[in-house]
Amino acid sequence: MGVLSTKTQCNLNNAEKYFKEHLQLGDYYSQENIVSGEWAGIGATQLGLTGRVRQDQFLKLCHNQNPQSGVLLTQRLKTTRWDTDKMAEVANRRIFYDFTFSPPKSVSIQALIADDKRLLESHSRAVRIAINELQHFAGTRVHQAGKISERLTGNVVCATFRHDTSRALDPHLHTHCVMFNATFDASEQRWKALSNYEMLQARKFAENVYYHEFARDLRQFGYEIENKPRGDFEIKGVSRELQSRFSKRHNEIDASIEKVLKEKPELAKGNLKELRSQIAQAERSRKIAGIALPELQRLWDSQLTGKERQSLRALARQSKAALQSPSVTAQAAIQWAEAHLFDRRSVVRENEVWSAALERGRGAELTTEDIKAAGQEREYIRNEHAPSKITTREILSCEWEIVCLARDGRGKFTELNPRHKIATGLMPDQRAAAELILGSRFASRLK
Repeated sequence: MGVLSTKTQCNLNNAEKYFKEHLQLGDYYSQENIVSGEWAGIGATQLGLTGRVRQDQFLKLCHNQNPQSGVLLTQRLKTTRWDTDKMAEVANRRIFYDFTFSPPKSVSIQALIADDKRLLESHSRAVRIAINELQHFAGTRVHQAGKISERLTGNVVCATFRHDTSRALDPHLHTHCVMFNATFDASEQRWKALSNYEMLQARKFAENVYYHEFARDLRQFGYEIENKPRGDFEIKGVSRELQSRFSKRHNEIDASIEKVLKEKPELAKGNLKELRSQIAQAERSRKIAGIALPELQRLWDSQLTGKERQSLRALARQSKAALQSPSVTAQAAIQWAEAHLFDRRSVVRENEVWSAALERGRGAELTTEDIKAAGQEREYIRNEHAPSKITTREILSCEWEIVCLARDGRGKFTELNPRHKIATGLMPDQRAAAELILGSRFASRLK
């Protein structure tokens, strides 16, 4: 399953180690194959960072220094704080955020085992476009008159590193997008700490931008895609059995989660995504030294049957002629997104509409700008204090009608059931809800 995951790095020593032992080397050691990172983001360009990522540049940013001059970049100097729970000094300054883009497993198999190199460049292209969209939501905190608010800055300093394996040495195409804790505030004309709150809210949108751009390329290459209910997609022709076989790390974590939930079933009510992340970090295996890509490819090939090997290669050979794209217009995609989202909520974030529209039109000859333009035509109603949130005139009218109905009908009718009796065994909040409904005297009661 493809996903956009996020990890925050707060420890300076760990940040330096992460660069030298992970970002530059991937998930297996091979000094002959150092991963060359690439700079991305408007903020990187403002700092004069283009092309390949140099170690000295990366480490200076970790130390909150301008990579060109070495002077302090943002004003915040405090790097530790006292944790009253742990009764110790702990890291306080966020050094960077690692946003990691991964395609569906079938794409990794076709790119790395079937050796379709077109998919590698397509992945990198889709990541660059998604980063550009995600950085629009970059912001910083504003302290004014004793109040704290947030202001969008729309720029990040990002270093990208493309890797091709998992810790279990399975094919796993993914790109780490390291966004440093710095953004340029044009209003104050200075570099400040990056607030990633709105970026995290827009994470699903960025993921769907990535998926959409990748799917467009896959169709141009002649691959058929199949959208999944969970929101991602797979390449048709790559079997589920193969996807599972080359998802050992994923399967190991699933087994660990199942074991933990059997021992502590109460955890099932909590954040399972966070539990998965904790288990993944705790059970992370050590890297294996000295493995080069040709050896990995022989390892992967040894896990295929002759029929599977032939099928994957045939799929790559046949995927030469472009397939016809789905005939979905931006306007139709936006209208579908509205119906899908506003059916459950009266107010949503605008990027949620864009995200759902891109998912609806995945692989069609649409761009994110087309989707945004179609949304502009809808003339949404906004709250000046939360401009990213929208509703429609139809929904506003409907809700006002409900409010008026409730207001005008208050106390005009007898109770819904004057002789009601509440069953025993209900929780206090359930009992209160039943009392409210059965004792209702509003005009909207059932007749």
